[in-house]
Amino acid sequence: MSKIVIGLGAAAIAAVGGYFGTEAYIKQRIAGEIEANFAQIRAGGGKAQHGDLAFNLWKRDVTLSDIVVEFSAPQQASIKAGRFAASGIGLGSTENFTANNIVITDLDASGAVAPSGGLDVTIKAPRVEIADYSGPTRLSAQNKIASPLDMYRAGLAQFAAISARAITAPTVNVTAKGTAMPGGADYVYSDLAIRDIKDGKVATTHANRVTVAMTVAQPGKKQVRMTGEIADISARDFDATAAETVLDPAHANDDKFYRIQGQISTGAYTLTSDNGPSFRIDGIRMGDMKIQPSKFKMQELLAALPAANTPADLKKTRAMIETVASTYEGIQIDSAEILGLSAQAPDGPVKLARMYFNLDRGKIGEFAVEGVDMRSKDGPVKVDRFAFKGFDFSGLMRQTSQMTAAGATPSTDSIVGMLKALEGVELKGMVAPHKDSGKLITIHDASLSWGQFVGPIPSKINFKLKMTGPLEEKDGEPFTLLRDVGITEATAEMDVGLAWNESEKKLVLTPGTFEIGKLFAIDAKTSLNNVPRDLFTTNPQQAMMAALPIEYGTLEITGRDLGAVDLSVAQYARKQNIPTEQARSTLADEIRTKGRAAGNNDPVSGRLADAVAAFIEKPRGTVAVKITPRAKLPVMQFIELTKNDPATAFTLFDIDIQNK
Repeated sequence: MSKIVIGLGAAAIAAVGGYFGTEAYIKQRIAGEIEANFAQIRAGGGKAQHGDLAFNLWKRDVTLSDIVVEFSAPQQASIKAGRFAASGIGLGSTENFTANNIVITDLDASGAVAPSGGLDVTIKAPRVEIADYSGPTRLSAQNKIASPLDMYRAGLAQFAAISARAITAPTVNVTAKGTAMPGGADYVYSDLAIRDIKDGKVATTHANRVTVAMTVAQPGKKQVRMTGEIADISARDFDATAAETVLDPAHANDDKFYRIQGQISTGAYTLTSDNGPSFRIDGIRMGDMKIQPSKFKMQELLAALPAANTPADLKKTRAMIETVASTYEGIQIDSAEILGLSAQAPDGPVKLARMYFNLDRGKIGEFAVEGVDMRSKDGPVKVDRFAFKGFDFSGLMRQTSQMTAAGATPSTDSIVGMLKALEGVELKGMVAPHKDSGKLITIHDASLSWGQFVGPIPSKINFKLKMTGPLEEKDGEPFTLLRDVGITEATAEMDVGLAWNESEKKLVLTPGTFEIGKLFAIDAKTSLNNVPRDLFTTNPQQAMMAALPIEYGTLEITGRDLGAVDLSVAQYARKQNIPTEQARSTLADEIRTKGRAAGNNDPVSGRLADAVAAFIEKPRGTVAVKITPRAKLPVMQFIELTKNDPATAFTLFDIDIQNK
């Protein structure tokens, strides 16, 4: 019996000794790995230290206190944590560290986002939890960190090497301040959750709420304090590996676009200032973001940012503008929209149902505002839609930069050339009060577009307009016809297009339509021949010389009666106090008589008078006029001839007039 007791005692002593020996060994191994990582940071020029290390083999827990990591180059940065506690750690591998749960308390990270005091950011989180963590035991080997870009890449590379089911924090405080944000800003994220981290990708990031407080500096005025809140912020599919690739100098000539971020959305966003004005956004949506490394050169962008408290340098400013323009050319955003924006204005609230745009290689395909509802001093204003088409943001930045050359006055070419930055504008469904009468003016549809540039001048232009407005006494004819029968508003519509064909040297007007509802419509088509490229210039003398060989083409005009004839006849009948049909025939006879009298010297006048008379006799009819030069006729020569001998000038054309 005594042998059994002694044996069991010896076994127990051996087991306890083995347990403590194993625990000591593993603790030493963990301490060695931690020290190796800290030594690597110190070898790179940083500072790294920590407090006590505790390990419990039975519970597989490890804790580390008072962690401090600091960098002084290439810029100031630090990470501090009061306590790091991991539970359920894996013990089988020396290459990977795994834990069922990690809790970090009193996390404090700070550093410069932009150099030279441009923008410094501090992030504080009282508690951060990481579930089902797995990552390398050692920090990845890094080349010497010589720039902020190297720091960003190192962080992205380390992040891409880990996986976790979730990273959560009840509260995260972010403070930003610097020359880029002189008044500073504070953001507080509530219930932040980053989920499904694996292979450098983050499936979702979500915050229930973000509160905002910032001070806006106003030159010569009192600073304004603004506070606000953003609800329900979500982001999908962040790709750290793609982001690292974009920042990698080895990909400096890579023209491929990398998708670094999926869809982003928010709930309501409210912002209020201490002097009263405020605004609200119901929601924000943004589609996939892709970046092209060959254009998105972050290192150059950071280097181009002006240092704090340094005088403005025009040459450096232009270089920075060029760098920013190139950066935008390396970005694609499928779509971005703001929903339900409302703000306070001096004349009353302003509301927008939707604002959206897309960005592709520095160009905004369309920037549109929809559902505007506001007040002016004359009354309510509503707009269904207003849009810029083909806005070349990067191109505009470059042109603006070139116009600010030291000691130079912007040339006419550079000013006019800014048209290249935009393809057109569009306006639909605008209703606004008439300034004098207060009656409503409606622009149903309006658009202006241009393109096909020759130098700085567009050789293709199109203008469309359809609007309805009130009729007033001062408007005169032909609107008097409508007022006389009790019609108090009129609708006008026009569509005019000009296009130059370089191979044919022809400038064509098509379409050319003008219509006033309930009165008449005119369609016109014409061309100018032998139009040289040199005509498209901002130099008046050069344009005049280039215009000398330009020749008239055929002009076709078609007039359609939409009610003007009946209104004119009715007005004539009232003035003469005769029946309407008698007035029609009398008016037609008067026109024929006067036209034939004039036709003794000018046959065209007689034929035109006959056509107009027939037009009156047959309401809702059409009259077509075709004017064709009998031979090649330079425009400048004809203009000179009309000054000296107008009668002879018009004999140079064949004129065909027909009623239909």
